[in-house]
Amino acid sequence: MEASALLRNYPAIRTNAPEELQDWLRPIFSVRSIDMPEGGKAFQSVLNHCELPSIALTYARYGSPLQAQLSQNDYFVQGFPISGSGEVRWNRHSLLVEELGGGIAGGPGSEGMFVYGPTFAHLILKMSPAVLARKLSAMIGKPVDPPLQLTGRPNANSRFAAAQLRLLRFLVGELDRDEDMLPANVIAETEQAVIVAYLMANEHNYSKWLEGTPRAAAPWQVRRAVDYIEQNWDQSITVEALAEAAETTARSLFYLFHRTHGISPMAYVGRVRLRYARAMLSNPTSEMNVTSVGFSCGFSNLGHFARKYYQAFGEHPSDTLKSYR
Repeated sequence: MEASALLRNYPAIRTNAPEELQDWLRPIFSVRSIDMPEGGKAFQSVLNHCELPSIALTYARYGSPLQAQLSQNDYFVQGFPISGSGEVRWNRHSLLVEELGGGIAGGPGSEGMFVYGPTFAHLILKMSPAVLARKLSAMIGKPVDPPLQLTGRPNANSRFAAAQLRLLRFLVGELDRDEDMLPANVIAETEQAVIVAYLMANEHNYSKWLEGTPRAAAPWQVRRAVDYIEQNWDQSITVEALAEAAETTARSLFYLFHRTHGISPMAYVGRVRLRYARAMLSNPTSEMNVTSVGFSCGFSNLGHFARKYYQAFGEHPSDTLKSYR
């Protein structure tokens, strides 16, 4: 995917006026000032911005060297370099940012100075404290009090940063489709995965609660989770919803669920959706095809759907459809 195409369906601003760029950035990212070290002769900013129910994504490139100062903010953010390089001075840390080098994360109250080169472009993830607190509370089974606070260096754990960017690129790629759009429930589940990935990748004052072996849930709680999945397989299924239905923490539920069924709850969701996909393909309408069935059953990748279907039933979904027509 070309950097210029990121979030192309969500154009926000195209300008060669630094003042106009600053006016747009100020309410979104608390940018206090913008400076062009070389006079901004080649300055041509391109920003695309998409707001989903729980997260916001922004793609930005500037066309010339740029310095920006960010004042104290009230959100959590992480930037992922897509091309070029620069330097970030963030809460007393000075860090090099470059393509494939991982993202720079910050939380409420952060301040920073950003110095970007002429070819620099990045993808920015933004979330509210309330969104992260809800997800974290479901994962650890306790209220997030005191508030979530990032405690490590601004650069994410290298083990997770590349995976985070792959997940974000997948989501952006789907948002940029002009046809064959994913069902809303699949987009919603991917959005939730992005939030979990942020909590796992960045060190914070609750990181210890996400480490080690959790206390196992009770068998009846696993059964409740299974019942919830069976009743809601065609909807977006979130970590919070499963934990609430099972009356336990997400980590405890996932631990015993895996011990009981040999797979995670989300993998179980996939199995249930495969079962319903087979039922649909075995009783087709005249307009039905494999693509429509895969998407309606929550599979975002048709190749992945076909492989999983073959592994489960010993034939391709197209073969099932043909045999019942």
